[in-house]
Amino acid sequence: MSKGPDGSDLKKVKQGYNNYLRYTGLGFTMIGIILAFTFGGWLLDGQLSWKLPVFTIVLSLLGIVGSMVYLFKETGPRS
Repeated sequence: MSKGPDGSDLKKVKQGYNNYLRYTGLGFTMIGIILAFTFGGWLLDGQLSWKLPVFTIVLSLLGIVGSMVYLFKETGPRS
């Protein structure tokens, strides 16, 4: 890899790694949010012993919505 006089190639590589790490972290955080909400719903459904797992369904959907809100906040324009 040739390096320009201002080190622009090195800056591009670092920026690429920073983006990779940022979005990987966002993905793991989103998975964690969804799993936490789903597990909470599963626990509530286990306590109530209902036939239909209402809390698991509702809380997993809320987890998906929450993780999307988190994603939009993190990737939106910086102020």
